Amino acid sequence: MRAYAINGRERAGVKTMKTCERSRRLLCIGIIGCLLYVAGDFLFAATGKGQTTESIGFMVRVAYLDMATWRMVASILCGFIGTLMYYMGFHRMYGLLKARIGEGRDRIWTRLFRVAYVTGTVAWAYVHAMFMTVALIFRYTYQVYGDVQAAADIANRVFYANAAPMVIAYLLCDALLTVVMIAMVWKKIIPLKSTGARILATLCNPMVLPGIVGNLLALLPWPLNQLDHGTESFGHALVLVLGLILLKEMKRSDELKQTEGLA
Repeated sequence: MRAYAINGRERAGVKTMKTCERSRRLLCIGIIGCLLYVAGDFLFAATGKGQTTESIGFMVRVAYLDMATWRMVASILCGFIGTLMYYMGFHRMYGLLKARIGEGRDRIWTRLFRVAYVTGTVAWAYVHAMFMTVALIFRYTYQVYGDVQAAADIANRVFYANAAPMVIAYLLCDALLTVVMIAMVWKKIIPLKSTGARILATLCNPMVLPGIVGNLLALLPWPLNQLDHGTESFGHALVLVLGLILLKEMKRSDELKQTEGLA
């Protein structure tokens, strides 16, 4: 009987280790997916030294006329592949949060986290491709008709027709995820050891990071000011970095034993 109990504990320990390694791997895949978003943002928005950053309307930039087509195609692919990897990482972090919080009163934050990342999975590939489609429409219309203003008007109309789902995606995925992450950091659901660490972790989301760090980077001279373009997507990656911190604490405190469904 004693040997059976020891073997049972050993099997449980091996299962926990497998869950931990799988969770770490999936979170890292999600981080790589978010970094693909960052690469896509650079391909979409980065400009050369002295190149104009003038915009016509809300979405059309004059720089699109000089941008290589391969950059736009590569940006779309980054968004598509990144979204698949994004889901893998965020779905695993959701499972960890669900196991940690359980059915307590804080479970509302887990549910809102799920709404945010599911929205991102459904919307981000579409949104990213739509940005590039607007840029391509602007370029090709100008190439055919030679009228910058007319080409910009057509491209902006396409964007405005798609604006509603883009705004909804932004509010649910970026804004909601930001609120949820800040709440979980300060309610200590994300285990951090000090107030200073929690203050720093408040930047780890897709709105505060570009709002503070991104705007500061934009004030720097070229090419350092180009780093601003990836800060929103990098904020998503930092959310998953907090997920790695959560996983480490759950492993230390044996909370991974409650995650049978994640294996």
